[in-house]
Amino acid sequence: MSWKMGLGSYLLRRLLTFLPSVIGALLITYLIAYVIPTDPVRAWVGEKLMDPSTLDKLKKEYKFDAPWYEQFVFLVEKLLSGTLIDPVRGTPVVQQVAQRFPITVELAIFGMLFTVAIGIPLGIVAAAKKDSVIDFFVRIFALFGSSIPAFVLYYFLILAFYVYARASLLAGVPFYSLSCAARLDSIRDAVPVLGYLVWAVGQVPIFGAPMCGEFSVVSDTVVRMWLPGLALGLLSGGFIARIVRNSLLDAFTSESILFAKARGLTNQRIWRHALKNAFAPIVTILGLDFAGLLTGAIIAETVFNIPGMGLYMYQGITRLNFPIIIAGTFLFSIIYIVMNLIVDLIYALIDPRVRY
Repeated sequence: MSWKMGLGSYLLRRLLTFLPSVIGALLITYLIAYVIPTDPVRAWVGEKLMDPSTLDKLKKEYKFDAPWYEQFVFLVEKLLSGTLIDPVRGTPVVQQVAQRFPITVELAIFGMLFTVAIGIPLGIVAAAKKDSVIDFFVRIFALFGSSIPAFVLYYFLILAFYVYARASLLAGVPFYSLSCAARLDSIRDAVPVLGYLVWAVGQVPIFGAPMCGEFSVVSDTVVRMWLPGLALGLLSGGFIARIVRNSLLDAFTSESILFAKARGLTNQRIWRHALKNAFAPIVTILGLDFAGLLTGAIIAETVFNIPGMGLYMYQGITRLNFPIIIAGTFLFSIIYIVMNLIVDLIYALIDPRVRY
């Protein structure tokens, strides 16, 4: 079987497992929320007394008077039709997700940039200087990133860079103007496929604003997002550095690299081969890390008051808001499945020895 046929068969198998994976994730998450012994409607309205007739009406509206499977089907059908209403805010959940997910994408991009900028160079240097003082400090840094509580690091960074250095802004996310939004909508309507792709990318303000010449939105976004991005990068960068270091050291002791040395290849070519072999597992880790950031860095969004999907899910879980929980789980499941697929494809491109 050729590589292309094997890849096509693999893609087909993955697509066939796509729907069952999403349904399974939705069902498990729903059942976990369902078995919690509390009244969700009371959690929505708080401890303030609401007249019994209104509570009963809400319960009937969201099928809390029906068996669990009818309630689950009701939530999924409403979600897929875009008519599932957030009972706390009174707006469609899809609308909330559409507003908040682009903000999470921005945060994920900044977090990943810092993760790569910190983790990969440190890992390479540590591997090149194995058992040296530099290697020792890189391993200490990796241990620091893995062990420090996230909220401690976040508050320390806020104290250092916002309170004392005044090098960052907190809270609030800049958006482009309504006229810019209208321009993006017109592009989507004018060009069938490419226009829709441009529109989708443009929903992320840091990408959409330059399309309209609103570069102040970009600079304002950088000023507000670089600190939470650095915080995420410091947490993940140490782990990535350790993975890069260990992968490179394994690559240098592999038979192919030993053979290359025996053939008298230059250090530059040996390093090139070692990096190529070492980066396959690193791509997997980075892909899953990015998927984790896209599903909302809940603590980071809460501490830095970023109104993305992480904060939205946190608010939904604490109030047993079933519509938010179902919508968030649906989105996160798709992200993880798609990211896994993309990572596997990149893995195959980096290492042609991979067969499906």
